[in-house]
Amino acid sequence: MPILVIKPGPADPNKVYEAQKRFDWLVPFLICRFKFVHTMLGLMTKIPDTRVPTMGVAIVDGKIRLIYNPVWTQALTDAELTYVFYHEMLHLALHHCTRRPLTTDAQYKLLANMAHDLAVNELIPENDACQKPKGPDGKLAGCFVSELKKEKEYADIQDKQTAEWYYDYLFSKMKKSGSSGSGGKSGSKANGKGKEPKDGKDGQSGTGFDDHDGWKEHEMADEKVRIKVEDISQQNLWGDMSAGEKEIILAAQVKRVNWRNYIRNWFGQQAWRDRTTTRKKPNRRTGMIHPGYKRSYTDRWLVVADTSGSVAEDLLAQFVGVLNQLVEVLPIDFAQCDAGVTQIPQPYDRRRHKIEFTGRGGTDFQPIMDMVNEHHYRGVMILTDGEASPPTRPKAKVLWVLPPNHNPPVEWGDRVQLQRHV
Repeated sequence: MPILVIKPGPADPNKVYEAQKRFDWLVPFLICRFKFVHTMLGLMTKIPDTRVPTMGVAIVDGKIRLIYNPVWTQALTDAELTYVFYHEMLHLALHHCTRRPLTTDAQYKLLANMAHDLAVNELIPENDACQKPKGPDGKLAGCFVSELKKEKEYADIQDKQTAEWYYDYLFSKMKKSGSSGSGGKSGSKANGKGKEPKDGKDGQSGTGFDDHDGWKEHEMADEKVRIKVEDISQQNLWGDMSAGEKEIILAAQVKRVNWRNYIRNWFGQQAWRDRTTTRKKPNRRTGMIHPGYKRSYTDRWLVVADTSGSVAEDLLAQFVGVLNQLVEVLPIDFAQCDAGVTQIPQPYDRRRHKIEFTGRGGTDFQPIMDMVNEHHYRGVMILTDGEASPPTRPKAKVLWVLPPNHNPPVEWGDRVQLQRHV
């Protein structure tokens, strides 16, 4: 089980008061050796709440809060509580709490939580004043790369990678073992236990000593964190942090391109519109006396999903999200392909929660390019992982939509990456 989990609910007021006094004492003490942690804590409102089991960062109306159970923190040593503080502040500094989640599929939430924890725990220096929390049985609480490496299945895991890298790594291991993301073989081993990990219903992340449920994508909160980290860098408030760890945190402050806006703008720049009159719409100047105008596209655009075996299922789920974004912008046709065209172009005229993907074989984009030329599409957007042989260039505009760190098989065409997390 995770470290000592306090059952949410009323507690002895005297114990709560003593716990809060200790908490308030330890926070300023951090400035002695952990200036970075102390400065980041200053960005947050600290809220004691015995209704939560442990501790977690929450984004509420753009405000960043650190919600903690004072009775739970009292059960930790000073060094363990410092480690937990460091853990939460790194989640915030790496924008895990304020950016789009690694996955929106509840089935894989546990994997995402584990990936986030692996990424931050790799950066926390362990010494006499900062030590990994342990449970009542003396075993470490949480997810650590060093512990995973002890398992033969995870011997090839790498140190100091991003949360996104760890998520993709755990996802691939889970698929190979044939287990589910909600707590199967891979989830059990990765958690270092001989049974299924918690699924988060009791407030736990399922992987250790903090709660990720309060995280929320929020541009204003994200910008607050970026400004605070820049301030830490300018005033050199890093404390004893190593140069390598500083570099990772500073790299996370680089603002990513909003791929949704990029795709919408790309189509907007390429599409042609016609303006026609209609009696169904009032004229903006004279009302119903004269007909109004409506805009219509003269071209349909083709969107193609690569459904070959190399494309992961969670990436296919992201493709559905891209399609649902586009359907509100302009008329599109949707097709699927692997080594050939597995679904001929069909109008995609409404939002859908699920699409049945066919194929799962090899990858060859040449049949798609031939079809684009044959049907005289003005543009084509290809949702793919980029793992294919180079096709010949079509007469239409081409936009490659890829997962992070992937490139198309050719140099021509525009490209955008579905950035998720740092």
